[in-house]
Amino acid sequence: MSKEQSANELTKRIEEATPLQLTIINYELLLKSIEEARQTAAKSTHCAAALDKARECLAQLYTTLDMDIEFSKDLMDLYLFVNRSLIHAGIQRNEDEKNQLLTDAAAIVTGLLNAWKTLDADEHLLEKLVGKDAEQIIAGLTYGKDGKLEEFQDFDPSRGYKA
Repeated sequence: MSKEQSANELTKRIEEATPLQLTIINYELLLKSIEEARQTAAKSTHCAAALDKARECLAQLYTTLDMDIEFSKDLMDLYLFVNRSLIHAGIQRNEDEKNQLLTDAAAIVTGLLNAWKTLDADEHLLEKLVGKDAEQIIAGLTYGKDGKLEEFQDFDPSRGYKA
């Protein structure tokens, strides 16, 4: 599969994704970036670029956290650990130490990804966690009457769920 086909499929997945599926996609991109960094030489520009992409994915995950929920604080601790591992991997000259740091980060991200996939696959489990009447977060892009793209975000804190 070419890079262009892969990018088109990812774009389609993102366009059709629920908020939970967007989180899953972000984790997948994070893991892909960590793997790219692991496969390149320490202190190379390719490794640095892959680590930067991974840290951008983490930054996106930070923004989804609602710190009023205890679970989000636990996730933040894990994200901070992964971020520190990525930073330390980026300054390592020793390949084995760099790879160990990235392996540790990937293990945490893989565990979290699997947990989110379990939630996505079992709608009843998600209902138990957020309640049957919980509405999904409504945010995204809409089209106005004139056909122009408009950004829409629902700021009602009583709606939806957050991690």
